[in-house]
Amino acid sequence: MPDIRPFAALRYDPGHVGSLSDVIAPPYDVIDPPLQDALYKRHPANVIRLILGREEPGDDESNNRYTRAAGFLKNWQREGVLRGESEPALYVYHQEFEYAGERFTRRGFMARVRLERFGEGKIYPHEETMSGPKADRLNLTRACRANLSQIFGLYPDPEGDAQTLLEAAAVGVTPI
Repeated sequence: MPDIRPFAALRYDPGHVGSLSDVIAPPYDVIDPPLQDALYKRHPANVIRLILGREEPGDDESNNRYTRAAGFLKNWQREGVLRGESEPALYVYHQEFEYAGERFTRRGFMARVRLERFGEGKIYPHEETMSGPKADRLNLTRACRANLSQIFGLYPDPEGDAQTLLEAAAVGVTPI
C-alpha cells in the first residue's frame, strides 16, 4: 500500500485575493496562449504566474519564467497572499464541472505520497510521458523549491470506504 501522509500546504488567503475563482487555473498542460493571457488579466495573484508564467524577450539563466515564479511565490508568502498551514492535513476537495452538457462532481484529496521505485506495484506511473514537459516541471520545482501542481491519481474504492471517509471529514467544514 502506498505511504500517504498529511502535509502543511500553502493556500490563498481569501481576505487578500477575494474570490478564489479569480486565482485558480486549469492544469498547465491544457492552457493555450489566449487562456494564459485571460488568466493573467483576471487577477494579479492568479496561479498562472506560478504554474505557466510568460516567456519574455531577454529571458536568460537568471531571469526567466521559473525565476519569476519563484519570486512571485516568495513575495506572495511575505505579503500574506499565500499562507502556510500551521498543521499538516489531508485536503479534501470537490470539483464541480460541466462536460458535454452534463454536470459532474469529482471528489478527492491531496496528500503527500512517498515516491516508489518503478515496478514495485504500489504506485503506477503515467504512461507515455514526454521528456520536454517533465524537464519543464522539474525546472519549475527546482526554482520554486515547491510542488505547485498536484499529481492526479486514481485509486480503487469499490465499496466506497474512502469516499465515505472523505465525505465525513468535510461535514461541518466551511468550503473555501
